[in-house]
Amino acid sequence: MRMRGRRLLPIVLSLLIIVLLCISYISNHLRDSASSSVPPDRDEFLLQLPDETTTAPRLRPPAGPLLNLTDFDYLLASDVCRLADKELLAVLIVTSYAGHDSLRAAHRQAITQSKLAEMGLQRVFLLAALPPRERFLTQAQVINEQARFGDLLQGNFIEDYRNLSYKHVMGLRWAAGECKGRTKFIIKLDDDIIYDVFHLRRYLESLEVGQPMLATSSTLLAGYVLDAKPPIRLQANKWYVTQQEYQQPLYPDYLSGWLYITNVATASRLVEEADRVPIFWIDDTWVTGVLRARLGIPLERHNDWYSANSEFLDCCVRDLKQHSFECEYSVGPNGGQAKLLVEFLHHVEKCYFDECTKRPVGKSLKDTCVAAAKVHVPEHGLPQVKPLKLR
Repeated sequence: MRMRGRRLLPIVLSLLIIVLLCISYISNHLRDSASSSVPPDRDEFLLQLPDETTTAPRLRPPAGPLLNLTDFDYLLASDVCRLADKELLAVLIVTSYAGHDSLRAAHRQAITQSKLAEMGLQRVFLLAALPPRERFLTQAQVINEQARFGDLLQGNFIEDYRNLSYKHVMGLRWAAGECKGRTKFIIKLDDDIIYDVFHLRRYLESLEVGQPMLATSSTLLAGYVLDAKPPIRLQANKWYVTQQEYQQPLYPDYLSGWLYITNVATASRLVEEADRVPIFWIDDTWVTGVLRARLGIPLERHNDWYSANSEFLDCCVRDLKQHSFECEYSVGPNGGQAKLLVEFLHHVEKCYFDECTKRPVGKSLKDTCVAAAKVHVPEHGLPQVKPLKLR
């Protein structure tokens, strides 16, 4: 038995060495394969990330003072206008809070930059620097978002509701400067707004043909006109304005900041006038009201495009799915539903190709739309429990 065990020992050791060599070879082969290929389930994500070692640096537009900010500069810049291979029909500048990454994702999912380019359009999101209170997003994540999409324009002032006038003028100045000679129109909108980009494109094309003098003039401001609204003097209101901030009893007529249309020449005039007038923190009132009135620019009224109820846009999607009825509205709030823009644009596109029908008489949304009231939890924020005094 001992002799047999001694004879088997070299054989067992040889087999063990062979097994170890095979394991080593397979392990090295797998490691090499992993370093030279991407797992299939990661392809879609990684293809959106450019190789930073080969990507050309983005051309940074000149900074200089912005209104009363003498040290203004861009933290991130976009060159979508410079990269366009032909003159654009319009560039969309979208006011967005830096922490609204999910809203920006919904815009990109609803219509990609490449599809916008096919329509003669491009889109840029206007951001400011993340405030110290932001706990859900870091600047590193914003930089990564820019590396993936290249559609962010970020100023170095802090994100704040009372800083929206800086962001608004920053966007107009960038579009008027960087896109001059490269775009015909500028569309300014907010990131929480639903909009029919196909309707807007058709309108701009008709403007070129039917009103070429207006399209190329320095007096184009079109959208939802708010007529001579008084400042809100109730201190508890979000838009409370003191007598010192605005002394007149009425604002000039102005356009809703939800969405409006202008062009490079008009935007340039507004930006230049902004440097001559003390800043006012309600941005749409100041830019398209106070500054516009000083320049004597008339407003093009398209109030019938707009709905104040997100439920109507919900019902539009429903009726497009079921009956292919045209939507009565082209612009409205998303009601806290980031994905509503995705659904809306995916279904209204058929109307652009004349694949939907006019709503029948008696079937207007005001008569037929039934929607449940929604209570939306804020995307970012912390709960607060406070005692309330009962009278």
